[in-house]
Amino acid sequence: MLDKLVIATSNKHKLEEMEDILKGSVIKEILPMPSGIGEIIEDGKTFIENSLIKARAVYNHTKLPSLADDSGLCVNALNGHPGIYSARYGGENLSYEEKMKMLLDELKYKEDKSAYFISAAVCVLDDNYYIAVEGKVNGKIIENPRGYDGFGYDPIFQPDGYDITYAEMKLEEKNSISHRSLAMKKMKEILSNIYGQIK
Repeated sequence: MLDKLVIATSNKHKLEEMEDILKGSVIKEILPMPSGIGEIIEDGKTFIENSLIKARAVYNHTKLPSLADDSGLCVNALNGHPGIYSARYGGENLSYEEKMKMLLDELKYKEDKSAYFISAAVCVLDDNYYIAVEGKVNGKIIENPRGYDGFGYDPIFQPDGYDITYAEMKLEEKNSISHRSLAMKKMKEILSNIYGQIK
């Protein structure tokens, strides 16, 4: 068993999703990130780099295995933007409503509305070892936001094969198909393989 795992996020929605996906695994106790860590500067050039920065900072502070996820919305007609800047798109102080409006304005005259959500998760287990996995869901951007569940860009993202947005899905449904869910399930499997062997 893995006795304790710290989730390296201050986003309560993300924490809820990750806890929900990871429950029932080899992890005995899932802990939130301690408030004393302060701001972690995510200055990586990729989702994996940003995840590693977060997970390492929390591991260095707690000396406990730490799991971080960096995720974002990549719109093909906008050269993959907002991408790693999804949370900071248009400036730190913009609400997600304003970010979505800005994105929809940029896409207004583009024919291609295809996009994908990506999640890169990194778990730092000790000073020398970490695991990195990725999950990706393709879909499209819809013109008018729909739904009240979820968070971030969920109301304008409709995954392929569905006629509803992420924000119109219940947490359980979203967690069965989302980019974060795909990454976390891979992580859960690797952790089970490692810690399931340790008696």
